[in-house]
Amino acid sequence: MAETTELERAAAMVGTVSGPFQPEYLVCQQAPPMISSRGYRFSDPFDASLPLLMLQIILIFFTTRLLLFFLKPLRMNLLMGHILTGIIIGPAILGRNKTYFNKVFPPGGIVTLMTLAEVGFMIHLFTIGVQVDTRVMTKIGKSAAFIGSACFFLPYALGFLTFFMVKSFGNLDAHFKQSMLLIIVINSITAFPVITSLLTDLRILNSEVGRMATHVSLVCDMWSWSAALAVGTFDLALQSSKRNSVGSVVSTIAFVAAIAFIVRPFLRWSNKCAKGGEEEEVQFYRVMVLLLCCGLLSEIFGQHAGFGPFLMGLVLPDKPPMGSTLLQKLDTISKALLVPAFMAMSGLRVHPADVGGTSSAFLELIIMMGYIAKFCGTLGSAICCGMPFWDAIPLSLIMCCKGIMEIAVLVMFYDRKIMPGQVYSHLLLTMLIVTTLARPIIAYLYDPSRRYMVEGRKTLQEWKEGVKMQFLVCLHNEDNVPTIMNLLEASHPTTRSPIAVFVLHLRELKGRSTSVLVPHQQLHEASSKGTSYNHAVNAFQYYEEHNRGSVVVQHFTAISPYASIHNDICTLALDKGTNLVIVPFHKTWAIDGSMESTERTIRNVNKSVMNKAPCSVGILIDRGPSTSNRHMLMSKSEPYRIAMLFLGGADDREALAYCMRMVEHPKVDLTIARVKNDDYLNGEESHLDQELIDYFRATVGKRKVKYVEETAMDGVGTTQVICSFEDAVDLLIVGKHHDPLSPLISGLTEWNEYPELGVIGDMLATSDFQFSVLVVQQEPVPLNLSSEMSGSRSHSRSLPLSTTEQGN
Repeated sequence: MAETTELERAAAMVGTVSGPFQPEYLVCQQAPPMISSRGYRFSDPFDASLPLLMLQIILIFFTTRLLLFFLKPLRMNLLMGHILTGIIIGPAILGRNKTYFNKVFPPGGIVTLMTLAEVGFMIHLFTIGVQVDTRVMTKIGKSAAFIGSACFFLPYALGFLTFFMVKSFGNLDAHFKQSMLLIIVINSITAFPVITSLLTDLRILNSEVGRMATHVSLVCDMWSWSAALAVGTFDLALQSSKRNSVGSVVSTIAFVAAIAFIVRPFLRWSNKCAKGGEEEEVQFYRVMVLLLCCGLLSEIFGQHAGFGPFLMGLVLPDKPPMGSTLLQKLDTISKALLVPAFMAMSGLRVHPADVGGTSSAFLELIIMMGYIAKFCGTLGSAICCGMPFWDAIPLSLIMCCKGIMEIAVLVMFYDRKIMPGQVYSHLLLTMLIVTTLARPIIAYLYDPSRRYMVEGRKTLQEWKEGVKMQFLVCLHNEDNVPTIMNLLEASHPTTRSPIAVFVLHLRELKGRSTSVLVPHQQLHEASSKGTSYNHAVNAFQYYEEHNRGSVVVQHFTAISPYASIHNDICTLALDKGTNLVIVPFHKTWAIDGSMESTERTIRNVNKSVMNKAPCSVGILIDRGPSTSNRHMLMSKSEPYRIAMLFLGGADDREALAYCMRMVEHPKVDLTIARVKNDDYLNGEESHLDQELIDYFRATVGKRKVKYVEETAMDGVGTTQVICSFEDAVDLLIVGKHHDPLSPLISGLTEWNEYPELGVIGDMLATSDFQFSVLVVQQEPVPLNLSSEMSGSRSHSRSLPLSTTEQGN
């Protein structure tokens, strides 16, 4: 009985044999192997493969999270954290304790983890292929092509030059010389999926540098794939006969052709036939079987198992339900469970004996020269193409960053005995150090919002009569269109004082890794994404035709991650010179007045826009569904009732300046309610408030404008004035910021759920009022100006009205 138990526990017998570069383990496993444990009372549970696998995954997970917590200031991303985890729990550090390492990572037990890791990487390559937008290749400009080519070829040239110099100074090992070509190739690689992932993490994917980096990395990646295939073919030619090597190349070409001309049409047909429900499930199983078949054929033809799935992902339709549904189902499981195992295994292959000695110094010199060549090649070519120096430096650092694609190449060369462990360890460690250090430097050097801080401010107060007023309207769906169009129509566009409306349709980036900001008509598939976009476009086109000569409308579409889509909004606002950006509030209301939905991501977008916009911003709290103002102002027989609450301050003056455009509209009833406290004056701000009020009353007189002044002792009095508007207005306009010391808002600041709306705006958003609200913020003062102006928002620079000169 004891012999039987001992036999069951002997899951593997290990011996050392000679390898091509260093001694290796030969493992003899029991057949059939122990998969499940019989329990700790009968045997060691970790002698079975399943408990051991779960222990290894749990150890990788918790070690990574602990590392990321302590290294948070370095902005280390998850993948680099997994590599460092593998190095720590592997033979390089904790693995020096042989008892621990032989128990947790025995030679026989690593095989299961490695197999699972390779499956995870294969699935991850498929999802990366799905996210790559091949149409970007047609949009690459000459500058990106030149920079990408320099970024790839200069490391080649300098790498070979350094190799020949090192070779002349010392006697190098034969294996070391053979691996030099691999070092130079890997140094030259810049993978497109890695760069887009990095840009997304840094929230600069849709910035100017981010878009250039996307195109440059795509050019560099195309050269990298060509070089990788050439090196792979060269390796096959060295290890086999000429006939076999030619056959391998031909079979690989035939395999690629089959994916392009057989798999691609089949996937498109399958996507068209999908009608939801059970058909989507069948489609998912169909794609998974195809994915495994592509991986199997890749291995049969001598390529990595992920080669075929990656190509399959490239030809997969990105339109729903196929592209987005597959990513939702596969991305989470692969990133959370399988990819961490693959990355940790790459770190687990690092051995302490591989680092050190004279050859290590020569090796590190060649590797670093490759990074220096890539940095200098990108920097020099970018400057030659006219890129500013302080934009070219972050771009060069981005091109030096590496990730899962480069690591996969390293692992493949190491496992196929093409690359010795010393070269592998140095390449991986250098890659880890450079990428980890580059991320915080890039984040420090490049902030897209700096370009929005222009000296000339674009506010509504500084608008001059007779000049076209510019609006940027942001839409997530068609729900806010009627209220926004009522607001635009109330702005009273005329042939003498026209308005320009730039409608930006915002869509979250899903199923692709490349952001888009283009005129709406250039996005050919926009009409196929759903009828809501068509309805919004048609509504604004009708509005433009109805006001021909006084209204100009242009449509744009931004497809970006919501974490950075504010860059698109601010960029368009800056390029078009808009006076006011209108963004919808993140909450929507149903017809009965109850809250219908809340989008936290939209709230984050609004907060970023208010902090960084190069002009004034208005957040529209649209309660249109619960009121009667869903139909267009121009088709209503009754007037559109608008009220403006004036407490004082730069934002209230900005809101009042906007209301002055509405005075002449024949279908607008405007009420200005000024709430004040005679015992409280705010110095220069109070003077500017009174100056603008006096000009307003002198200019508009009694023309369809009701001006009232109310005295309030505290926030309760202000609330009573607001409550008087219930059932009396369709839209209430308020400023965001108010003096926090003002008694007019005392008692209202304790319950501020939405700080981006200010005290009054927050109260209006969280109450049961039935009218819509526009919260206006004047363009934020640039940091260099705010520091000169004592840093107080209430003391921001504001002019009475530039039209006063004309009024006099």
